[in-house]
Amino acid sequence: MKIVRWLAVAMLVVNLLPVPAFSEEAGRAKTMKTARMTDAEREVWNVIDAFNRAFAANDPNRYFQYIDDDIVVIIPSSPYRIEGVKDDREEFEHSLRSGATRVGYFQELQPLVRVFGDTAVVTYYSRGAYGPESDAKTGYLKETDVLVKRNGTWKIVHIHVSRSS
Repeated sequence: MKIVRWLAVAMLVVNLLPVPAFSEEAGRAKTMKTARMTDAEREVWNVIDAFNRAFAANDPNRYFQYIDDDIVVIIPSSPYRIEGVKDDREEFEHSLRSGATRVGYFQELQPLVRVFGDTAVVTYYSRGAYGPESDAKTGYLKETDVLVKRNGTWKIVHIHVSRSS
């Protein structure tokens, strides 16, 4: 009986430990993936990586540095398309204040970058902890980001996020 109770406690503790944004294994996988990218793909990926780090840090000021004024966003939590940086920022900051989209950790999985001249498409799966700290839930999502290079700078013009089934 003591062993069963000890195992139950150990499993509970392990499940409650925070999962880091990048495990060593995930870091190696990401490094291996970027090693196979062209210079243009790596440049785009670096923008998405910095954008996602700002997202994971719940930092709207840094997050919106990567967003184009004409952004279009489709996300599972909204029944409507979000158009323009003003509406996107309002939605983003409201969700952070309410705690609904507070990010505890975030990790990209299987990123794929395609560059077509001054347009790029990035797809990946992600997992993360979302919600108020006391009630965060792990979510598995699929994301597509479209970027356009304007005046030498890549900006995100479209984000589509859907739940993984």
